[in-house]
Amino acid sequence: MLRESIELHRQGRLAEAEDGYRSVLATQPNDGEAIRLLGILRRDRGDLAESEQLFARAHALAPEQPNLLLMLGAVRYQGGDYELARDAYERALALDPNLSGAHTTLGHIAMMSGNNTLAEQYFRTALRVKEDAQAYSGLGMLALEREDNDVAMKHLTRAADLSPNDAAIAFSLGRGFSRRGMIAFAEQAFRKALQLRPGLPQAHNALGQLLLTAERAAEAEPHMRALIGVRNFDLPGTLGLGDVHRALGQFDAAIAQYRRALELQPDHEAGFEALLWCLQQLGRTAEVLELLDRRIMQFPAQERWRAERATIHSRLGRHGDASTDWQVLHDRHPTSQQAAAELASARERNGELETAAAIADRAAVHFPQDATLALVRARAAFRHGDDATARKVLATLQSKPTSEHNARHALNYLGLLHDRAGEYDEAVRDFSAAQRGMQTLLPSLESVPAEYDAVLAGPLDAPWQHAPILLLGAPGSGVERIAALLADQPQLAVLRDRAQRPRNDGFDTRSFDHTHSELDSLRVDTLREEYLAPLRAMNVPFERTLVDWIPRWDARHLIFARRFLPGSRIIIVDRDARDSLLDWLAFGWLPGAAMSDLDMSAKWLARARAHLHFGVEHGGLDHLVINAEQVLADPAGAGAELARFVGVDTLVEGKGAATARQALGGMPTCFVDGRWNVYAETLADAFTTVTRDPYAQS
Repeated sequence: MLRESIELHRQGRLAEAEDGYRSVLATQPNDGEAIRLLGILRRDRGDLAESEQLFARAHALAPEQPNLLLMLGAVRYQGGDYELARDAYERALALDPNLSGAHTTLGHIAMMSGNNTLAEQYFRTALRVKEDAQAYSGLGMLALEREDNDVAMKHLTRAADLSPNDAAIAFSLGRGFSRRGMIAFAEQAFRKALQLRPGLPQAHNALGQLLLTAERAAEAEPHMRALIGVRNFDLPGTLGLGDVHRALGQFDAAIAQYRRALELQPDHEAGFEALLWCLQQLGRTAEVLELLDRRIMQFPAQERWRAERATIHSRLGRHGDASTDWQVLHDRHPTSQQAAAELASARERNGELETAAAIADRAAVHFPQDATLALVRARAAFRHGDDATARKVLATLQSKPTSEHNARHALNYLGLLHDRAGEYDEAVRDFSAAQRGMQTLLPSLESVPAEYDAVLAGPLDAPWQHAPILLLGAPGSGVERIAALLADQPQLAVLRDRAQRPRNDGFDTRSFDHTHSELDSLRVDTLREEYLAPLRAMNVPFERTLVDWIPRWDARHLIFARRFLPGSRIIIVDRDARDSLLDWLAFGWLPGAAMSDLDMSAKWLARARAHLHFGVEHGGLDHLVINAEQVLADPAGAGAELARFVGVDTLVEGKGAATARQALGGMPTCFVDGRWNVYAETLADAFTTVTRDPYAQS
């Protein structure tokens, strides 16, 4: 009966073999061979608990046989009971110290418990008995942990040679290839491990991560999905799926996976960081802040999230909230350079200028090379009229490595110090250096074509219901400060987005024929909708008067306004061309409109002003020309005409205009009208260029 059951077992007819073994044991309950074979069969069928009982019973009947202890140790090891497994292997070695497999498995148990020294001793002892693939694999894994990749590959390659069909060894070999940057070989090894043992979670995880790193997210997806619900791999699988969706731009799906990961492990920082990133890509900032609020309360030891919240508050202009968070971090870590610098910067941006200066002064004792602290201190010294200290701090900053952004600020501040000292040549030198090499993307402004006169002479259509007021001004005119003042008025909807990026309508650089004599209604409606669509996306309140700031203006825009947006009116902010040029040089202009070349900028500014004046002289649109300095000095008085033009009773200066009046740290944002006179000699050539006819022959 036993022989027939053994044959059935060999043929894979496990249910019949099991019936046979149990029949033998029903009549011969102490048949050690039947017990042992039934234990093997139950292990193969996944019943580790009964298998362990059967091997223990077999050992009790034949305690002198070490192989029974090896089997008992193996099933306990497979079931995750490593302490009892170790006991079985140690007792087996007491009977026969030359059991290579026992030494090897004890080495793996020691490695899992973190005792790598003992693990290596076991592996090397096993190899003294005979060449053992698992011992080589263990030595290879130990070498991987200590990042000795060459030694690791030597051992793992030998292990694979000895046991080419071992899935665990193929997986470890893949790890070795991955460590050495041999991605194709690593992928091949991981795939082989999965062929040898389908569903091996370690291999799915490693291969999925490898494919994600190689930007093959779609291929990684099934490997990550295979880990969902698998013990000890549910979390990495969920995070991996989130990473797959994120790489594919499927942010909502990624968010769902990261949320699930945080349900599995609430304190997981990388998952939380990825969740925040996806929410920010979707513009869900309020939700991000809510999550950060809860996170900070739930895990106060994870201080990076308080810093993250402070950074978001700063980006949103909530500098008081940012200051509160940085103050907490600074109080906890008074020796932290980042906390001190960020706190000083946040206090300064919140208008707490003296508090910011005091923080920067104290912190500078410990961090004299920190550029943020140095700039806060320099601005404070400038504000207090302590030019000597300001120069000293800025000179120190210039002698140390710093970012391009900070270096440009330092040069500009030195220029302002030279200006205040009457050192105008030096001021121009530093002003120019501060902008040199910055991006300059200014539209080409050629001579206004003669046919524009004929187009502009035509009759105007009935006013369009959404016709805007167009706010215009050349660099250095102060138009941005007027835009800020108008934005303070609740009756107006002031559009300032073009200063950062084009809106791709008729007022931007996209070219089409503005002078076409015949326009059908479909064409008109299409271009008007093109103008309105981005405003709807910005939730612009159309019940208010629209004021659209057009930073880069040329004459064809005037034709566009007349023909497609009839009823448009124009505000032009203007001043002496030389003052405009000087302010552009000293204080800059818009992103992408740096004065990287003084002579070329003077020529362009002359043409820009000519295009603005063409609109006044030939546009036939209701217009108003104002001086920014005069209006801002007395909004209620000198600004009365502007108020009437935009339809408000009185212009009231709010936070926007106040901010535009002073730059960060109380630094100036412009020179007073007429300041160009003191630069008459230093900038003589540029002033001549900017004041002559820009289209005259040289």
